[in-house]
Amino acid sequence: MTAGSLSAGELAARVLAVLRSLGPGEVVSYGDVADDAGFPGRARFVGHLLAGTGEDLAWWRVVNAAGRLVPGQEAEQAALLRAEGVTVRDGRVTNAPAGRFSRRRCP
Repeated sequence: MTAGSLSAGELAARVLAVLRSLGPGEVVSYGDVADDAGFPGRARFVGHLLAGTGEDLAWWRVVNAAGRLVPGQEAEQAALLRAEGVTVRDGRVTNAPAGRFSRRRCP
């Protein structure tokens, strides 16, 4: 099944399920969320959904592919991420306990 064969509501439901599954300290990109929902290339849809949903989601755990924080929300997003053990420097995530920006070292 492709994104084109789903209604906007069905696509949103899949994306919301991925967003709800993100745990503390897990930082991912908009594209990661789209990929996990089964729709690679729909990162902008994820961003629009996060910006427009009235649902209480952990929006701060989603950043762009380079780790940059949400423009205009940087201070709040950085504080929320740091409270979860995420390292933020110069407006971008540099390390996180889980997700795309995790830098776990193998023994």
